[in-house]
Amino acid sequence: MARKKKMSTGKKVGITALAAVIVIGGVAGYATLGKKSTTSNVLNEYLPVDMTTQDLSQMTDSYAFEVAANVQQGLLSRTSSGAPKAGLAKSWSHSKDGLTWTFHLRKGLKWSNGDPLTASDFVYAWQRTVNPKTASQYAYIYSGIKNADAINSGKDKDLSSLGIKAKNKTTLVVTLEHPMPQFQNLMAFPVFFAQDKKFESSLGSKVGTSSSKQVYDGPYKFVGWNGSNKKFKLVPNKNYWDAKAVKNKGVNFQVITDPTAALALYNKGELDQVTLSTPQQIKKYKNSKNFKIYNQSQTDYLEYNQTGKVKGLTNTKIRQALNLATDRKSISQSVSEGLDSAATGITPAGLALTSTGGDFAKAADKATAYAYNIKKAKKLFAEGMKEAGLKKLALTIEGSSDSTVTKSTLDTLQQSWSELPGLTVKEKLVPFKQRLLDQENHNFDVVLAAWGADYAEPLTFLNMFVTDSANNDGKWSNKQYDTLINNASDKDALSDTKRTADEIKAEKTLYDDSAVNPVFWVNAATLSNSKVKGVQYFSSGASYYFWNAYRSKK
Repeated sequence: MARKKKMSTGKKVGITALAAVIVIGGVAGYATLGKKSTTSNVLNEYLPVDMTTQDLSQMTDSYAFEVAANVQQGLLSRTSSGAPKAGLAKSWSHSKDGLTWTFHLRKGLKWSNGDPLTASDFVYAWQRTVNPKTASQYAYIYSGIKNADAINSGKDKDLSSLGIKAKNKTTLVVTLEHPMPQFQNLMAFPVFFAQDKKFESSLGSKVGTSSSKQVYDGPYKFVGWNGSNKKFKLVPNKNYWDAKAVKNKGVNFQVITDPTAALALYNKGELDQVTLSTPQQIKKYKNSKNFKIYNQSQTDYLEYNQTGKVKGLTNTKIRQALNLATDRKSISQSVSEGLDSAATGITPAGLALTSTGGDFAKAADKATAYAYNIKKAKKLFAEGMKEAGLKKLALTIEGSSDSTVTKSTLDTLQQSWSELPGLTVKEKLVPFKQRLLDQENHNFDVVLAAWGADYAEPLTFLNMFVTDSANNDGKWSNKQYDTLINNASDKDALSDTKRTADEIKAEKTLYDDSAVNPVFWVNAATLSNSKVKGVQYFSSGASYYFWNAYRSKK
């Protein structure tokens, strides 16, 4: 879970990411090396970075989404395999052309503070998110819903023209501008959840800045977070419509940035799971029967500042040279004992299938040729420097200091990039929160970022780089690319063959122009408590559902 899950390149769900569980048919089970285990029916989890927000319109990272997916619920939820199922809506249907969707809410829904939850709460939430005054980083994901783009761009000042209407207290009607294959999946994604206007109206920008400045409609309530502390909880929400289905007494969270400390707490039985997030840990435990690996649907990539503020980076040949000077295989080996994969595109392997049933990433690889070639890189760099009128160039690569893999990645990049004639490379390590802010404000030369899938379709990655995307931090712009993504999202949306062709061409355009630099695809390595059963894990969207989990005696 991640802006669209802007991830720390060292999160809890993967070898270099944020995974806490092992997927078995979509349901996570835990394996243990712990010497003692807790006996209460409360789960013990951790985050490797600080919590950011619980404002559903403002959250951008997977940690915030992880909590939100458990303390809130959408119109739809997900089965253990990730398929849509009823959530706050008990039933739903759509027109034959796929443009009109009707949702029927359950009767008697309440917020955790007792306020009634009605269809108008979804209307308010969606309007608030697309309102340009809110400045939501995730407003772009509403594209395809009637008038969402026009409202968010400021062209349409009428929020009520957004394609969502409350027919009555329990009936919602959503109108799309074109068919959206991912629409049902999005209804289980936190950015589309309801918000309590009555509660939020007096808070302004303070919404979600602490656990008490938010109300909840999901299985749990979020408690104990003051906006900066390191320990907080999820506790059962008695006002949740299906409160009896919650199989545990809550989830304890603590922020642990040191992977060695996290592993030590796990071995003491004080955590129910731990991510093996350093090469040393992976090497030590990779032969254990409790060691598991699974696809994380995350790409760690480099983004170049192409706003014009950084000399040289607007030159295509210089960017191509930097891509060619990137030793992806060595980097993936150094950060994860080779368990992560060198990226061959921005869309990771295992996320989506082509129209013929093959893996999309493998099909796209035939149209791209990401490779390490320092000889060719030096030649292109010299040509690019001449075209840009430069004799020397200094670049700083920024990354997250609270990531366990950033330093080794940046060290390898610095070593290989410094071979380019006239280039000086520096490293800058900042906390995850600061790295996100620097990206959003275009305050970087080159940044090591990470992106996790919101839904199982290549557009969840490819949408990032259209010209007007709020997530296009480098401000690269290409009309052909914009057209391809627009076609895949609109006129070709319901044709698997045409949509796949558009998306492969888009991957090739990113490669040809060296718009960004995909470095590696993240896999997850974890050790977990075998007595904790039923945690549900998803490689796209928000990562975990905890409410069906319980601690067994065996």
